[in-house]
Amino acid sequence: MTSMVYLDWNATAPLRAVAREAWLTAYETAWANPSSIHGLGQQSRSLLDEAKRTIAQLLGAKSQELVFTSGGTEANALALAQVSGKIAACAIDHSSVLRNAPEAHLLPVDDAGRVHVTGLPSDSALVAFQCANNELGTLQDIPALVRAIRAQAPQAKILLDACQGAGKISLQLNHLGVDYASITGHKFGAPKGCGVLYVRSGLRLSPLFRGGRQQQDRRSGTEDAAQAAAFAAALTDSQAQQEGEAQRQRELLNTCFARIQAQLPAARWLAHAAPRLANTLSLGHPGALNDTLVQRLDLRGFAVSVGSACMAGKSVDGKAEPSHVIAALGLPRDLARSVIRVSIGHLTTAADLYAFAEAYVQEVRSTSHSISSPTLHL
Repeated sequence: MTSMVYLDWNATAPLRAVAREAWLTAYETAWANPSSIHGLGQQSRSLLDEAKRTIAQLLGAKSQELVFTSGGTEANALALAQVSGKIAACAIDHSSVLRNAPEAHLLPVDDAGRVHVTGLPSDSALVAFQCANNELGTLQDIPALVRAIRAQAPQAKILLDACQGAGKISLQLNHLGVDYASITGHKFGAPKGCGVLYVRSGLRLSPLFRGGRQQQDRRSGTEDAAQAAAFAAALTDSQAQQEGEAQRQRELLNTCFARIQAQLPAARWLAHAAPRLANTLSLGHPGALNDTLVQRLDLRGFAVSVGSACMAGKSVDGKAEPSHVIAALGLPRDLARSVIRVSIGHLTTAADLYAFAEAYVQEVRSTSHSISSPTLHL
């Protein structure tokens, strides 16, 4: 096989050309330690500060409210470490939240992945939720959730996991009313290993580990100006394309699913009725097994996933179990175990999805005993 059709953009996006160029240029001109006071060090510092200003402007924040991290996992862990009381999270939150808050009170979701704060403990110290779910694409109504949380637990800090939303939807963090927000660059085409934690002005942030007191002693370790420059370039590029790409990707997935459902009437697009990311199709068919489908589609040249790449491999009796996200929706078991995630990006074409739809229909028919096999017309 010489090429793959990559349909797993929510796991990670390919490095954008502008990010690669920014990264290489920075490593040629600003490779010195930004904390050094000599000219080369200050050249790196200048580039780092410029990148932070750009990122802050794009995210509707102040430069001093941003802390560079190694990615979304560290950003979430850093925010969660700031509280010592009760934590509430959502049943579909990312594992970097749930595993760093194992005793958290879990807020339920409906069958489209929309969060309900009914039953939120009034003494919660922190409440976490995603702006966009990584498996379903469901977008939460952030202002409404913030109002409900403030009404039920006025003292609680709010952590917005924006890792799957940044670069795909507009985020103006200073207007959302949250206290913390986590973002990772590789979801929108920056290099892996670079993320940001937004910390609302006025909040003190204690570091996870102590060292050289970089970033106002909030996150120690030598700062990487090249990573920051690449992050800023990728975010700038993705947001410039945002509106047009959202419309294009929405139409591509709508057409793809229509082709599939025309041949497989029982096919389901999970959370389709909810506000959602334009690039995400959570696709299921009763009787199919998602791990088998993913493997067979891979052999045919299509890279899709069963959900979050971070939690892949969970199985019982050799069969993949639904992710905690899919399990939280309360779906029938034969549907839940069939769900795969198709996520696309700015390089995905109509031809890619036409070919995928054809392959998916054929593989579902060949692996599901109860499905008839009429001639395929897509």
